Amino acid sequence: MGRSGTGKSYKARAIAQRHGIELIIDDGLIIRHGTIIAGRSAKREKGIISAVRTAVFANPDQLADARRVLAAERVRRILVIGTSVKMVRRIVESLGLPAPSRIIPIEQAASREEIARALRVRAAQGKHIIPVPSVEIKRSSPPTFFGSMKELITGRRRGLRRRPQATNLVEKTVVRPPYSRPRKAKPPAAAAPSDSEAQLARKAKPPGAASQAEGGEQTSTPADSPDRHPER
Repeated sequence: MGRSGTGKSYKARAIAQRHGIELIIDDGLIIRHGTIIAGRSAKREKGIISAVRTAVFANPDQLADARRVLAAERVRRILVIGTSVKMVRRIVESLGLPAPSRIIPIEQAASREEIARALRVRAAQGKHIIPVPSVEIKRSSPPTFFGSMKELITGRRRGLRRRPQATNLVEKTVVRPPYSRPRKAKPPAAAAPSDSEAQLARKAKPPGAASQAEGGEQTSTPADSPDRHPER
């Protein structure tokens, strides 16, 4: 659980391997071992409202397909990803799953630096992660495809606890949904000249040049003026 753009999907495969989780439900997709077995990706939607509806399985056809697949699967643990506890509970209720037995905030799965970096990438580039190989996404929604990345993750092995941990190289897909657009950086405001710059500008004036006061009157005195030499 965590707010949008904090790296939940990026961390999903690592969390699943660490806790022995067999299914991942993320943004309208049901994923098993890196393969999409049911659902529709919310990242294919053109608008944010339709994307939210897809993410919570609000579409009847999508919901019926997901429930049918889940009924046929025999799994012990499922990881449901959402932006809030309310969203997660809505998903599990729609799919007919048991109530969540454990909540894992993104702050427990990622460092502050990782979360901050994920938020910067989302804001600046509009990129999202789907925790499946790119071949799965290219086949279903090529317009959203942006690239792919690989990560080496470590998790536990089944059996004796003293056995070495399993290490896998997993591929994830980077997409840019139609509703997610990078934010344009604002141009920096022109800085006002500093006191030292103003002094240099005054010194750079040619000798005898008149400076203007606020009222527009000349404040310098010509060299030959009687007022300059009162003894004359």
